Amino acid sequence: MLFSTRIVAIALTFLIALFLLWKPTKLRQLSPLQYLKLSGKGSREILNGTLGFQEVLVLNLPERTDRRDAMTLAAALSEIDVTWVDGVAGKDVADKVMPDDSFDKGIARGNKGSWRAHMNALQMVVRKNMTSALILEDDADWDVRLKYQLQVFAQAARAFTQPTDSRSRMTTADQWRPQVLSDISSAEMALAEMPPNLQPTLTPYGDDWDVLWLGHCGTEFPKKSAMAKVDDAKKETHDHDGDKPYQTSLLRITIPNDPTVPTPENLKPHPFALKDALSEEYPPHTRIVHASSATTCTQAYAVSQQGARKLLWQFGLQTLTNGWDFMLKDWCDGAYIKFDEGANGDKDTSTKLVKSPVCVTVQPPLFSHHYGKGAASDITAPGGGFVNKDKEMSPYLRLSVRLNMGRLVKGARLEDLVDQFDD
Repeated sequence: MLFSTRIVAIALTFLIALFLLWKPTKLRQLSPLQYLKLSGKGSREILNGTLGFQEVLVLNLPERTDRRDAMTLAAALSEIDVTWVDGVAGKDVADKVMPDDSFDKGIARGNKGSWRAHMNALQMVVRKNMTSALILEDDADWDVRLKYQLQVFAQAARAFTQPTDSRSRMTTADQWRPQVLSDISSAEMALAEMPPNLQPTLTPYGDDWDVLWLGHCGTEFPKKSAMAKVDDAKKETHDHDGDKPYQTSLLRITIPNDPTVPTPENLKPHPFALKDALSEEYPPHTRIVHASSATTCTQAYAVSQQGARKLLWQFGLQTLTNGWDFMLKDWCDGAYIKFDEGANGDKDTSTKLVKSPVCVTVQPPLFSHHYGKGAASDITAPGGGFVNKDKEMSPYLRLSVRLNMGRLVKGARLEDLVDQFDD
């Protein structure tokens, strides 16, 4: 009897060891849908009409009724409730309302109007004390499977926005910052391998974040070599050429086998652009969530209440020197970090760990710029002027809502929709 018990114990130990060796490999291969089913972690809040945010705000110039019609229909077909924020024409932005440092910067009229419209959206978030809001430009597009995509993204984002324990309050991403682990240059972790974190109470995307940059026309993976230069006059950093390392986490959360990701040759912001680095560094159909780095274009971004207050103070009152998306890029990259002063008024730039704003992005993006026929923009030439104005397109999106709108209004099923980047 004792002998048979030992045999059973040895066999059980062997099976457990075999499972532990097998599990990490299998976890890395789980598709997003498999992950959600097996983990049961998909947030039901994200399935609501505001995608798990308190409100979805859409910027729109009142005279662009064409865009309001299209966005109204796209949102209705996706069961998304939107709140309109009137856009502002650049000619209606008086010089006296702009921050002092905008003087003589030669800011284009379109950029002035765009800046004010985004400030009005941030002002609304602050005034109504929203926990969070998703801000869309009126030519944004998304995949018909957006809510499923956001459920997956929310889990990955928590590596950056949610602490793993109540004592240290450190997130998984905090453990992969350059000055915490000085010998690393990058770090990867599959979504299904993420350690558990505390359950968020404010948003399903986590409780401690500033910006979730969900729609863009380009971003980079964070690099250890990124540097910030201290501005002695303003006690803040302003470029990438100095002597203070950013504290942006190097962590990348990989989401493999995502059927909503286009093939590598289609991972680019417009037909004549170079392919994104993602297409070269990872297997096909991989999506990556990471800290924002050199991200541009603001088709879609979410702000928390804390993030909205910081941004409204910085860019509504303090500075206006460029287009809104370029300023947001610099802010997320730590270009406006202020350093503490010591007893003698010296800036402490070497011993205190300085944490950049918590900005999280995803590539390929979940929202894209829809280039309709004519491709008329109120700010700049669409796609840098390289977009075919006779053909509609939405980069990065396989089952685009805009491109399938005619089928969707007729009740088409998922399998009847057109995949613009079919394998």
